[in-house]
Amino acid sequence: MIAPAKFIPRTNLYQGAISWTAITYMCGRETAFDEASAMVKSNCSVKKQAMPSMKIPLLLLFLVFWSSAGGAQQIDPHALYERACSGCHAAHAGEFVFEVLENRENDLVSRMSHRPVSAVLETGHGGLSAAEVDVLVDLFSDISRSGRLFFRKCRICHVSAKVLARRKLVIRDGRLIGRYSDQIVSQYLMNHGRLNADEIPTMVEVLTRQITTKAETQD
Repeated sequence: MIAPAKFIPRTNLYQGAISWTAITYMCGRETAFDEASAMVKSNCSVKKQAMPSMKIPLLLLFLVFWSSAGGAQQIDPHALYERACSGCHAAHAGEFVFEVLENRENDLVSRMSHRPVSAVLETGHGGLSAAEVDVLVDLFSDISRSGRLFFRKCRICHVSAKVLARRKLVIRDGRLIGRYSDQIVSQYLMNHGRLNADEIPTMVEVLTRQITTKAETQD
């Protein structure tokens, strides 16, 4: 006679979730994954176990992927600037860079204090985390290198590079194209925007960056 399958109480599921959380914070994700695997094996030791016993392994696997996805969340540089800086400074990062900062010996510094912007942010200005400081400094550097090209050639018709790229363009098969027209942007710009041939790659890079730095939660 076959013995009845062992029923696992609902409270054990909660204990499994709590155990995973504790292991993750104490040991890190890699160790936590090993511990989770061991817990899965221990709960699957009976060959023909009834379906309720699979709830703990499924819960643990879900938590593994959920935790990994949360840790890899991308910081949107423009959204960060608008949240942390635009209340006191220019509404857009591009305006801030060219109005407040200047490039001096390959370092962006304040026109007023002459201090590197990275140093100002690292001392707590804006209340940013270390990761957010790096994201903003990279954004300011990218804008500075572009030479305000979008502002000079495109701003007369388009609000901003961020709005244009994220609403009207997409990256498909490694190429920047029109969201609705499927036109390749680098080719389209040969007869649009009054750009010189050597300015087109820079503009494509500027527009592409607006899409690749967009956080998944942003519209």
